[in-house]
Amino acid sequence: MNSLKPKLTLIGSSTGGPGLLEQIITSFTKRLNGSIIIAQHMDSLSLESFARRLNRINKVTEVVFCSNSQINIETNTIYLLNDTARLVESIRLQLQRVKDFNGIYHPTIDELFFSAAKLKRYAIHAYLLSGIGADGAKGLKALKDAGRYCVAQDEKTSIVYGMPKSAKEIQAVSAVLSIDEIIKDINVFLA
Repeated sequence: MNSLKPKLTLIGSSTGGPGLLEQIITSFTKRLNGSIIIAQHMDSLSLESFARRLNRINKVTEVVFCSNSQINIETNTIYLLNDTARLVESIRLQLQRVKDFNGIYHPTIDELFFSAAKLKRYAIHAYLLSGIGADGAKGLKALKDAGRYCVAQDEKTSIVYGMPKSAKEIQAVSAVLSIDEIIKDINVFLA
C-alpha cells in the first residue's frame, strides 16, 4: 500500500453497532492520519443524539453528523452518516447524499462501499460490524475486488452475526477479526 495516499476508513454497522463504535472511537489517543466514515443503521433523531455522545466521549477528533447534502472530507475527522450517501472524487473527496433512495436501511452501507470502490487516490480499509441482514456484504465484495483491505467482525464478538456472516459467505473479506483486533487494526492504519 502506498503510504503517501490519503487514508480512509469505512465502517458499516447495525444491531450492536453503537457500543462497538464507542469502543473504537474512545481507543484513539492521538490525531488520526486519515478520515473515518460510519454508516450505522439508526433513525435520524437517534443518530444525531449518538453523534453528540461520541463527541463527548472522544478526546482526539471531531465527530460530524452528516445532515447536509454535500460535505468535504477532512483529515482527523469522523463522519456519521444521517442518510444514504456516496463518496464522490473531484478536486476534493466529498460525501453526497443519495436523493430518493428506496433501500430498506438508512444509511445504506452497500451504497457507501460501492462508491468507495471507485476511488483511485485513497488507501481504504473497510470494516463490516455486527448487524442483521446482509447490507454491506456486496459493497465490501466490490471493495475487495478493487484491491482494498476488507474486514468482517467475527461471530464471537458480534451481537448479531448477520452482516459479517453474509460478507464472509460471498468471500468479500480479507480478514475476519474480533472487535479488539479491529480496534488495533484501525489504530495502526490511521497512525
